[in-house]
This record gives sequence, structure tokens and C-alpha cells, in this order.
Amino acid sequence: APLGGLFRSRGLALAMAQYFASNFTFFLCLSWMLPYLKQQYQLSDSRAAAYAMVPLLLGATSQWLTGWLVDALYRSAWRAWSRRLPAMLGFAFSAAALVALMRAESAEGAILCFAVAAFGADMTISPSWVFCADIAGAKAGSISGAMNMLGNLGSFVSANAFPFLHGLTGSASAYFLVAALINVGAVFCWSRMTSLEREDIPT
Repeated sequence: APLGGLFRSRGLALAMAQYFASNFTFFLCLSWMLPYLKQQYQLSDSRAAAYAMVPLLLGATSQWLTGWLVDALYRSAWRAWSRRLPAMLGFAFSAAALVALMRAESAEGAILCFAVAAFGADMTISPSWVFCADIAGAKAGSISGAMNMLGNLGSFVSANAFPFLHGLTGSASAYFLVAALINVGAVFCWSRMTSLEREDIPT
């Protein structure tokens, strides 16, 4: 599908915005979480590395669990919410965990917050890709590719926003607050993303 037509799609615009938020949050666990834990809580390399595995393992579990939840809701009376509800819950979990992270007083508390944030971010992946198939039909490849492109941009911005905001304010709290607000925005996106309705993508 032509790019001009794709970017006139309301459903795609919302899908891209929320996927930006998902990758923005999760990429923190792949980039700055480990050095943050070591510096903030004076952890040894081995202890910090052991802690850093926890969010990634929970993230993998989250994707499997949410895929099952999407299918279960689809077969229930909540069918129309089978994509929206898991994604909205995931972003809400991430936002709450990032706010709590600003007050974490121990390494164990911080890693719990990181784990919940990663779990929530990964809860949004299955609904996102299914949503693309819902609205796009034969153009699902173009739609999902465009969504993933914005997700990768979210990863890029996240990796650069953390050191920028940390250097600007002298604290990581500014980044965590911005990330939490982005996740709240993604909840709003999903509240407007109508599931199971094919969209007439302009050509």
C-alpha cells in the first residue's frame, strides 16, 4: 500500500503511537537499566547482571500470557475488547511501575518496578500485531511494518532520552516520569482503537 494512504489511516496512526510507547518503555531494560542499577545502588557487576535478567524473563512470559488472554477474550462476551483490554492493562501496569520506580529505595524494589514495567510493555505486543491484521486485511504487511517502524523509533528515542534527561536534571526520575506519561497516552490510544473492524485503508 502507498505510504500516503497508510498515513491517512486513523487506526494506523493510533497503532503507531502506542507501539512507540511500548518500545520506548521496554528498550530501557535493554539499554540503561543495568548501568542505572549499578550506579544508583552500588551493585557489583554479577549482582546487577543477575537482577537485569528478571525483567527480560518476565517480558517473555508476558507475551505468551497475553496471547492466551487475547484468544480467551475473543471467545467470550468481551470479544470486542479482546485486543484493547490486555493492551490497556499492560500500559497501565507500565505507567504505575515507572512512577513507583522514582521512589524505589532498594535495588530489589527497583528491579521489581523494572520487571512490572517490562511485563506491561510486552503485554501490548500481541494485541498490537493482531490489531493490524484486524484493520488491514490484505494490507496487514504494510500496516504492521509501519507500526513496527515507529516502534523502532521509540527504541531510538528512549536510548537517547535517558542520558539527556538524566544529565539535564541530575536524576533519572525525569525520564521515568516522561515514560509513565507516554504510557498513559498509549492507554488513551487503545481506548480509541476499535477492534475487529476492517478499515478502508486509502490507496
